[in-house]
Amino acid sequence: MSRVTNFFLVLLLSISWQEVMASEIRCQNLYQLSDSNHAIQPGVVVPASGDTPRHCEVTGVIDGTIRFEVSMPIEGWQDRMFFLAHGGNAGMIGDTKSLLSKGFSGATTNSGHDYGSTGSEFVKDHKALIDFGFRAVHLSTVTAKRIISKFYGKEVDYAYLRGCSGGGRSALVEALRYPDDYDGIIAGAPALGWVQSIVPWGIAVSRNQNKNPLTAESLGLLAQNSRARCDLLDDLEDGLISNPEACTVDVLSLNDLQCKEGQATGCMTAGQIETASFIYEGLKNEAGDVVYNGIFPGDEDQGDWMMWVTGVPGQEAPIPGLPKTAYESLGVMAQNIAHEDPTFKLEEFDPLRDQAKLARKVAPVEVPPADFAAFHEKGAKLIIFQGWQDVPLRANDTIQFLEEAAALSGGQKVLDEFSRTYMVPNMLHCAAGTGGWLADYNSAMVNWVENGEAPDAIVGKNPGISNWFEAFSLLQGESVEWIDAVEAATAARDPETKSTRLLCPYPRVALYQGSGEIKDAANYTCGPRPESWD
Repeated sequence: MSRVTNFFLVLLLSISWQEVMASEIRCQNLYQLSDSNHAIQPGVVVPASGDTPRHCEVTGVIDGTIRFEVSMPIEGWQDRMFFLAHGGNAGMIGDTKSLLSKGFSGATTNSGHDYGSTGSEFVKDHKALIDFGFRAVHLSTVTAKRIISKFYGKEVDYAYLRGCSGGGRSALVEALRYPDDYDGIIAGAPALGWVQSIVPWGIAVSRNQNKNPLTAESLGLLAQNSRARCDLLDDLEDGLISNPEACTVDVLSLNDLQCKEGQATGCMTAGQIETASFIYEGLKNEAGDVVYNGIFPGDEDQGDWMMWVTGVPGQEAPIPGLPKTAYESLGVMAQNIAHEDPTFKLEEFDPLRDQAKLARKVAPVEVPPADFAAFHEKGAKLIIFQGWQDVPLRANDTIQFLEEAAALSGGQKVLDEFSRTYMVPNMLHCAAGTGGWLADYNSAMVNWVENGEAPDAIVGKNPGISNWFEAFSLLQGESVEWIDAVEAATAARDPETKSTRLLCPYPRVALYQGSGEIKDAANYTCGPRPESWD
């Protein structure tokens, strides 16, 4: 090797080492952004591992309790930030790393408390409630942008946020309260109305279930019945209920499932049928009007009903930290909300009459009126996705929210200029079900924001997972880009268990073109709801 070659090799190594040291110093020095409200720790450069590139990781605390984390790729940043709004009740740090390899920086927050996503003790602390309601995600967003700008020496060009369930609620709150924070927001199965819908409904369901309990066997019977009665309501026998609004209790004919005299298996008691009917129809007032929406039929045996309604056979709790069912945890939440009222007794709480007793306490958490005018004026975009068969966050709540949004935001035509909603047949809560529940909304959003190409149809995949608990096990950490992880985890599965489905912007629906494999999205097109579906 010549002296000239040696010289250039040493020079390159020196430059490379200088760049490494420079990034280490820039990362560490981010603590200098600390002030009286922000305690920011020195950043740490984390070596590359697997698909995750070398990156700068920064953690800190805002206002004493709002923890946050920011991760930034050392090389290859594309001027983008992605923020994960954690699901459930938040209370923990979520994923910040799954999009680093694609040129994003990542950020998240615990939303102002550390009780975990299933704990509700934090609602007793008014500051924690307000932070969870709207302050934490916004303040963490502002702080993350400052940190990213300081590290790279330039502003974030495009900011995106995604969350599902409680994270979907946070996503909508951001769009409505802080329309300048994000260029694109993805809200999955948003938790709309803690007291207006979720908590009282959960208490009512638990009472009906305790009175006449559904079992694992009865869930199987309900699932078979739903498919048998409602699959063809979309004129296609494909195992999915793509026209759930027509799948009414009358169509289900639940009384046909009732045990005959002397029959003990393969049937349901009159009380169980009463419980199932209530869950499908929703809670009505004395005038017969639905006050709390029910659950659309389908996939009753795929885990979501067990998680929320019946519990899992042989298990004390479906998920550590919860009571026997997740709906029972909503009774605990109601008690925590009303902890300052010595007269409050859960057993005396009337979901119809006593809603106002809780409403004032949790007002900071509720999604504001759906006026997206400022969000639209800013030029930001919104994607909502919702499973038709979601148990805790029912599809009709989302549809009613969309109707409100159209009325307050300038009409449906205006709403379509900046938003798309995908109602997914046979999708459960945020994931799972026998439909095409695994979809890449992230790429659709980036293409819309950065290239001006509004999404139309999106291909949804079923990777061979329909059970909610199995999907949930892959959701740990709530990665914002877990589609690749799920597909990798299911790569060896029997192709017969997999399918693709066309997801269409609501209210349009996927229509089979009359030939080809019915489990292939390529054989469908989006169109208006046919008259034959009515």
